Amino acid sequence: MLHTNSLAGLRLTRARWLTFVLLALSAAMWVGHAQLSFLSVPHPLPVHTFLETVTIVIFASVFIVCWNAFGDTRKKSSAILAVAFLCTAILGFFHSISFQGMPGFETAVDMHKSLSFWLVSRSIVAVTLLGLSLDPIDADIGRKQSYLVLAIGLAFTAAITTIIFNLPEWLPLTFVEHQGQTSFKVLYEMGLVAVNCITALLFYKHALRFETDKSAEHLHIDRIPLFLASTLMAMSEVYFSLYSSTSDIDIVIGHSLQVLAAFAIYRSMVAVNIHTPYAALIETTANLVASTEELTVQRERLGRMIDTAIDGIITVNEKQIIVIANPAAAVIFGYPANSLIGAPLSQLIPMRHRHNHGNHMKQFGEAGTTRRKMGTHYEDFYVTGCKADGEEFPIEASIAHQMEKGERFYTVIFRDITDRKIAKEKMAAYHAQLSQLSNTLQSIREEERKHIARELHDDLGQLLAALRMDLSLLQRDQQLVETNQLTIKSMDQLILTAITTLRRIATDLRPRALDEGGLFFALQTLQKDFSQRHKIDCELIATEELLTLDDERSTAIFRIVQESLTNVARHAEATCVQIEFHRSSDKLNFTINDNGKGIDEVDMQKTQSFGLVGMRERVKAMQGEFHVVSDEDEGTTLYIELPLHTQTNAMITNK
Repeated sequence: MLHTNSLAGLRLTRARWLTFVLLALSAAMWVGHAQLSFLSVPHPLPVHTFLETVTIVIFASVFIVCWNAFGDTRKKSSAILAVAFLCTAILGFFHSISFQGMPGFETAVDMHKSLSFWLVSRSIVAVTLLGLSLDPIDADIGRKQSYLVLAIGLAFTAAITTIIFNLPEWLPLTFVEHQGQTSFKVLYEMGLVAVNCITALLFYKHALRFETDKSAEHLHIDRIPLFLASTLMAMSEVYFSLYSSTSDIDIVIGHSLQVLAAFAIYRSMVAVNIHTPYAALIETTANLVASTEELTVQRERLGRMIDTAIDGIITVNEKQIIVIANPAAAVIFGYPANSLIGAPLSQLIPMRHRHNHGNHMKQFGEAGTTRRKMGTHYEDFYVTGCKADGEEFPIEASIAHQMEKGERFYTVIFRDITDRKIAKEKMAAYHAQLSQLSNTLQSIREEERKHIARELHDDLGQLLAALRMDLSLLQRDQQLVETNQLTIKSMDQLILTAITTLRRIATDLRPRALDEGGLFFALQTLQKDFSQRHKIDCELIATEELLTLDDERSTAIFRIVQESLTNVARHAEATCVQIEFHRSSDKLNFTINDNGKGIDEVDMQKTQSFGLVGMRERVKAMQGEFHVVSDEDEGTTLYIELPLHTQTNAMITNK
């Protein structure tokens, strides 16, 4: 863009200098016109005819290019320019043949006819260039409108020609024998000078912005030559207003400037339109060569990438014939290098899948999706391949398709995931074993807790109760002194505290309410104890019917709620907790919600968060779903969903 602007600026500078030089020479000649009046042309008719013929040819060339260069659809300005310069060429021809001295045109009336043709043709050129300098909004016109404009132009030219040849007296007189040009002719020439000067200024304004109208498929106009042409036209009209006879040197100078102006118009409208397509063709050819070379380089690069890729790459056509197969693909399937080219894709597919494979490929091509992973497994997306020796193996693959010359091709990029599949299966087995071990440990721990709680309550609790009864009997002995009575009271208080502590420990290990009253009664006890101990409002929304469950589920749910309340007391800084249960025919849902400070995302991901891990494992053992939603300063909510129609892993383990 900078190069284009600088070039346009240089051309504009040259046009200004040329205009200045010609204007300076013309001004000198106008000032010294009296001294040049003795100069005359000995044979003016051939010179005039030659110069006019050159102008006519140039204007005809403008018509030919403007009319024919861009097909049936053209810009409105293109059609008007073409017709205007055609009419100008025709009127210039009649001006030339009717010039005084031509055969059959010897009188002053004939010169009047010739000058009338001249004024009309100059007016058409001046008005056309002025309209172009106004840079009007353009529009496309079709073949019919173009020929309508042509018909109007030719009809106008025919009418003017008829009037000038047959009714010259209707027109203002332009030439008088022995006197030369009339005042009307001179004033009209001055009017043309003014119009051309305005046009030159407007074109100069456009040229200052270095603008060139290069609308694709339509007329291209270079405004710098048009600025020069309008200036030359203005100077030539001045000379045409000065001569008194056909042999004056002013006519030759004026026609010479007119030829230069016509050449500038040609340069703007014709040369640009001839040069532009060929320049575009040369540029397109150069770009095509460069693109071909780049395509060759990219093809070689792509070929090297395909050949060196560790993943297998296979491309097949619509007939499922392999057209591309890299070395890795041959190695994966156990075939010699290059032996897969031309082979049917079906030989790489297990026999049981071959029937449906073609339909799947066709559906994929017609679905509108250009690429996707293959297979249906939600984790691996793998399909099954068949090696040369008949061994089947899992493949992770993706497929894409593209159209080339009306034919669809499918490209599959794949890798053998046998080792990964084995590793995942082992990992899944290990995880299942660990989950089973965890469930077993949970069951064993619950049994141990139940046993220890029972031993504490039944044995140690009974001993402490018996000890307190004996101490009560001892207090009734009147023989004990006062100091011993105080000691006995202190011992009684300590025994009472020990009994209370023993009951709390036993309840924490295994609440008797869970065994004696069921889950609902145990949760009520836990709720009241939590509220009293931690001064946090705790609400339980449930009924005994909702929570009638087997022992394993009851124990797991109780432990989840217990662990959740422990976390609230330790970390949440909450003032309210709500536990709500909902039950349907096949599942039990419950939420535990607090209004505390929430749990940071990083803390939830910590492996040391044993409370959450334990709850999640308990839910997983019952084949349920566990979700934690926590927002900073808005509390935490646990969502648990447990199926009721399946047995837990723990139950299966115990059985």
